[in-house]
Amino acid sequence: MRISSALAPLLTSFAALAQHPPELALPPRGASALVGSAFPSLLQGLAVAERERLLWHELAAGNVPDHLRVLVPVTTSAVLQGRTRTARFYVTPDYVGVGRAGDWFRVPLTPHLAQQLADRLECALPTRRMVDAIWAAAPLKLQPFPFSPSVYNILSVALFHQHHLQIESQRAGAPAERLTAGIKKDVVSSALIASSPGRVCIYGWHYPSGVPIQPLSRVHESTYADYSHGIRLVARRMEVDGVPTTVEAVLADPLLHPLLSDEGAIPSARYPASSYESFPWNDRFPNAGPELASWRAKFTAPMSVATQPVPPSGDPTALRVLDPAGGTESFRCESGYVRDLVLEADLLCDYRPEVAASGFERSGIFVRDRAAGAFDGTSSQQGACYALCFDSNDGRVRCLRVAGGVLTDLLPSPRFAPATAWRRFRLEAEGARLRFALDGELLLEVVDATHTEGAFGIGYHEYFSSNALMRGARVDAVHAEVPNAFALELRSGLAPGSLELRRRRGSPGDFYLTAFTFQPGAFPNGWFYGLDPAPAELALQLSALHPIFVGRLDARGGSELLVPGLPAGLSLQAVALTLDPSLRLLRATRPVALVLP
Repeated sequence: MRISSALAPLLTSFAALAQHPPELALPPRGASALVGSAFPSLLQGLAVAERERLLWHELAAGNVPDHLRVLVPVTTSAVLQGRTRTARFYVTPDYVGVGRAGDWFRVPLTPHLAQQLADRLECALPTRRMVDAIWAAAPLKLQPFPFSPSVYNILSVALFHQHHLQIESQRAGAPAERLTAGIKKDVVSSALIASSPGRVCIYGWHYPSGVPIQPLSRVHESTYADYSHGIRLVARRMEVDGVPTTVEAVLADPLLHPLLSDEGAIPSARYPASSYESFPWNDRFPNAGPELASWRAKFTAPMSVATQPVPPSGDPTALRVLDPAGGTESFRCESGYVRDLVLEADLLCDYRPEVAASGFERSGIFVRDRAAGAFDGTSSQQGACYALCFDSNDGRVRCLRVAGGVLTDLLPSPRFAPATAWRRFRLEAEGARLRFALDGELLLEVVDATHTEGAFGIGYHEYFSSNALMRGARVDAVHAEVPNAFALELRSGLAPGSLELRRRRGSPGDFYLTAFTFQPGAFPNGWFYGLDPAPAELALQLSALHPIFVGRLDARGGSELLVPGLPAGLSLQAVALTLDPSLRLLRATRPVALVLP
């Protein structure tokens, strides 16, 4: 395998998708994702914090319509020190919402969730000056449609949705990707944020004359969001006179800030971000215990225990899931309505035929649980989930559907792995399609629509005659993500001739391979040269330090690299792949392209 030898023509005949204009770094929308019209009843009556926790889950999972993903350029100019300077920044064509094209819902957010979303997507919130520029540039300017607070409950989700539908009726079939203004007040970045902690700054909602309904205001607390508020995202990366820079750098610049701000230079215009958890979930379960706050034990909190053999991470301890009283125990993650996901976990398969006469214990992972973590329960607590399990007595591996007190092994014939070892469990649920894999080997792919959503986690059930024989499920790390989230991003760096290369939202610890070509060639004819890595070849690439081409994803499931000294006008096409440690499970990103400025 010679992937690291040069930027050779490794791909042929594909039309790569250019990454300019920029796109929001969101995963693909899931096959089972809710449509916009499903949200009013789902959100109605929830406290603001609970509503935003659920919305964060949907946004992080990629439940965003396609027309909001590709950003639209907006240009501003100013004469600075006798010279006309021009800025170009990129914005969402409409306000943030959930759902799909034709059935979506613009959702007001507090500035805290808006900031968390902006941070995740490498965006910022617009300033007053930028909101005015967006309105001026918008080819679709609608008449504001306010609701009187003396007549309507302007904080109700029902009115949020009614206002959304009103805007849609005013659009009269205009293309969704068209830059649209005059429909909401913007939650804005402002110099007032620093001097007014705990407040939200809002501005805009322009009449067709260009006069805004809302002057720059900080009248509301930062936990406030009514039907008139909207979140428009601005990419952090922008250009001034064609040179790459960032929104923050321009706002803080003593000379250039008038391009984006009419409040003077703004050193910092950030709100405190919320810290809701959702995809991707990564927990290494260090000795101090779980890293994420969304975990829930069914009965007894798990604990870190010394484990032999040593876990794959090299840590001396693993997390043990066990209720000392016996029976079932689980450690599940509940955040939003989880439907489509990929769940991976490193579990110890503890093969114990010597005590089989006294019973056995079952360990595994589960998804779409709607029974409060009952796992494979069949008696007083009946499970409702899909699970991939290992039985200690005979080493049997089961792909279970648990429903109505009945366990059904979906495998067409029994499978066994009769040895004690750490193994990587993987369960994918995408729509009605399920995939079960163990150590990179696909055990089963099946269509089953019994369970459509629910919690996920680690399950344990002991069937021993004596609790003294219990050891519990031992887990080293968990990764949960939406399907097909692994992505490759190419973009020009801030320094001339530099390339930023990012692989993101993969499985922590997986190997990655990245292939480039200067010219379109035969893709996917044979994928690309040399893709048949043996472990020794991978080790050689890793030891040779070729992170452009081969490496391992970090604890966040990503890898970033800055490549300097490239010529302007260089046209690149690339694709990245990941392989799990078994080197059997391979996943590819969509191909991407970039021409360096």
